[in-house]
Amino acid sequence: MFLENKNAVLDHDSKNDLERLKIEINTADAIIIGAEAGFTYSGKQFQKTFYDFEKKYGFHDMYSGGFYPYKTLEEHWAYWSRYIMINRYQNAPKPIYEKLYQLMQDKNYFVITTNVDHCFQKAGFDKQRLFYTQGDYGLF
Repeated sequence: MFLENKNAVLDHDSKNDLERLKIEINTADAIIIGAEAGFTYSGKQFQKTFYDFEKKYGFHDMYSGGFYPYKTLEEHWAYWSRYIMINRYQNAPKPIYEKLYQLMQDKNYFVITTNVDHCFQKAGFDKQRLFYTQGDYGLF
């Protein structure tokens, strides 16, 4: 197993660790990927898309806005439709999923993720090999 000794990674330089990881990936019978990465929930993207919600309600990130107790269903779904548009239908700002898929495409893999954004599928991962623990925005 790659990390039998949890401190083993700290005992080697990064180049050796990457070489060892490459060997482990290439010789593994199966690989389970646990991952969460992708979108930034605050900053310029939030301010551009949710400027009106930020001004009216005072929250400064997408995550907080998802829990706000809106007074009407219209406001609730106005918020969530924008949120889902970004987090499901736009590509992640960095190509990390595509790079991971290039490493895994010919391997026996399974992905467990909290992501609900389809970044794994958009990168080419087989949806039959994905488990989204928090749901799937593609079902809206």
